[in-house]
Amino acid sequence: MSDSWLPRRGVRRAAMFGLAIGLAALAALTLGGTMSTRQATAQVRASNEITLGWGHAFVQISNEDQALHQFLATGTELDRTGLKTAIGSAEPDLVWLAAHGGTGEEFHVTMLRHDYVRYQYSLRAIYDAGGRHDQTEIDANLQSAANGFGTLRRQSVANIERQQRELNTYLAGVDRRNRALQSLAIGVFLADLAMFSLCIAILVGYQRRVERQAASSHHEAMHDSLTGLANRTLFRDRVEQALRVGARTREPVGLVGLDLNGFKQVNDTLGHHAGDLLLKQVADRLAECVRESDTVARLGGDEFSILLPDVTSIDDAAEVADRVLDAIRRPIDLDGQLVEVGASIGVVAFPEHGEHTEELIQHADAAMYEAKRGKLGVRVYQPEGEPEAAGSSATHPIPVAR
Repeated sequence: MSDSWLPRRGVRRAAMFGLAIGLAALAALTLGGTMSTRQATAQVRASNEITLGWGHAFVQISNEDQALHQFLATGTELDRTGLKTAIGSAEPDLVWLAAHGGTGEEFHVTMLRHDYVRYQYSLRAIYDAGGRHDQTEIDANLQSAANGFGTLRRQSVANIERQQRELNTYLAGVDRRNRALQSLAIGVFLADLAMFSLCIAILVGYQRRVERQAASSHHEAMHDSLTGLANRTLFRDRVEQALRVGARTREPVGLVGLDLNGFKQVNDTLGHHAGDLLLKQVADRLAECVRESDTVARLGGDEFSILLPDVTSIDDAAEVADRVLDAIRRPIDLDGQLVEVGASIGVVAFPEHGEHTEELIQHADAAMYEAKRGKLGVRVYQPEGEPEAAGSSATHPIPVAR
């Protein structure tokens, strides 16, 4: 899939803005969830305290009822004193509930306190009658006390149950909010993940673009822009590598330098466009004459060179040069215009004609210029003072452009 839309400025800004908003929203949701949990905890704690307050008040009222029955059972002064001590023991709890329970709780405290006052009145009447040993008075208030206790017990239980219901309702609401927050958090997380993935895709896209540009720049720096062949820099690097390998393996390395004959006439007669087409076709023919392990380079203008690693002898390099010369001499079609050109070729080999890159290139150039001067076609380099080796030159006539 094409990723050409990734580098667009709008996409980059949208991805970064979306990721920033998503992270902020996720942080806000986290903070909101923490605050909601803290609030729910506080509310539950407060509700439990109110419930405990109602429960403790009911316990105190039950203690008053128990003290009454204990006095009625024994009639002793000690139990009568216990009844007096128990009367009104729930009042502190009711005061606390009214102060800390809020408006709603204050109303229920007021309702219960109304009945509690009457209940205390009945207990005090029984206490006083007990001091006088007035059984009639005791019996007259006993039913009222029993009815008051029953009413207070029902109200206390009802208030405890009411608190439980309110707490359950509140917790259900908290649970709904938490589920909503959870769903929202999942959505924001997925959106953040999408924005993060988009940012990663943009970064990867940039990295690939940089790598492609670097590879393209390296290729352009090492290859001829017209023919696509290796340029002088890459050719020298390949020669140096081949010489290092040849020095270890003791295998010869061939070097072929050539210059086109008749290129200037084509360029001047048919124009630079035809000259460029000629160079491209010559480059293609040179590439067809060599192995994949060989390197064909355009050094500039109409000057080419070929690196032949792992040749068995100088004769093998000369045979390649002959094939190259035959390939170049074939007619070339330049947009319907047939032309013929030739070449002057110089051949050298490592280590016979030199052990260093510059030395070999210079000797190949010297052999090439000697071939051009003598119209020899192919010339194997011969050091000064040495006789020319048999079969080291070709004497084909040199066609000219037409």
